[in-house]
Amino acid sequence: MSMSYDTWTMPTCDARVRSLVMRMLSGAAAASLYAYRMEEALETVTHGLMPDGSLVVAAAPTELLSTVPAGFAVDVRVDLLKQSPDPMVSLVAASTHLLGSLTWASRAETIAHIEAGALPPMVEAMLTAPGARLGFVDMEKVVLHDLTGATPIPLEALEGAVTLIEDPYAAFDLVARHDNTTLKDLCWAVMVGTVPGFAIQKAPLPHVCSPTADQVFCVDVDPTGITVMLVGRHETLIAYARFATPATSHIELTAQVDRLMADATPRDALAC
Repeated sequence: MSMSYDTWTMPTCDARVRSLVMRMLSGAAAASLYAYRMEEALETVTHGLMPDGSLVVAAAPTELLSTVPAGFAVDVRVDLLKQSPDPMVSLVAASTHLLGSLTWASRAETIAHIEAGALPPMVEAMLTAPGARLGFVDMEKVVLHDLTGATPIPLEALEGAVTLIEDPYAAFDLVARHDNTTLKDLCWAVMVGTVPGFAIQKAPLPHVCSPTADQVFCVDVDPTGITVMLVGRHETLIAYARFATPATSHIELTAQVDRLMADATPRDALAC
């Protein structure tokens, strides 16, 4: 199947995009940090969001960044990389890149945050490593790159609460339990408008082999919907199927995924 998507425009920061970025900022992505004026990179960084929405990181610098005093701002770039949960394919589902300034907390401030119990668990765990420091990143520019393209994120869009996926792999299983035919039906239903969402046609992936050709892979499961990728020999189709309402729990997520699959099932199949 092939369709033209010439009317596709640059993605905007809608509910799907905001939810994806907020999940990545909250820890659902691997982080690295680059202090570009010092030409120093930190590849092992844990991160998350504080209750007030500020981005917090923990790392164990060994070079110049280890000597920067607490309270002194350093210009940095933070890269967040999110992989697809599907073990059958190695795929970067999205990356978020932000520019801002990093300020290390003092030892007293770090201890106070730990005692208050407000730090993200992975950040607090990192602080047990020798030489680890707690830092806060003041974000200035944020851009999301995903399979739909590049989307600038207004900083005001990062304010407020966000719904997170309780267990990303359990969420993936909700999609993976459906066979390839059902997932292809979902792609088609999105394309023709039976299921809300959007579909994007892209060039074929390099070196498509028999085990991956004509297969549908799960790219991401979000509280707002699911993204899948149909791999063809001549084209790649990305389909995002939107839930009727955002899921706020695993029980709701299960119900919403089942509803999408039911809505995508051809009527003649239901009649059999």
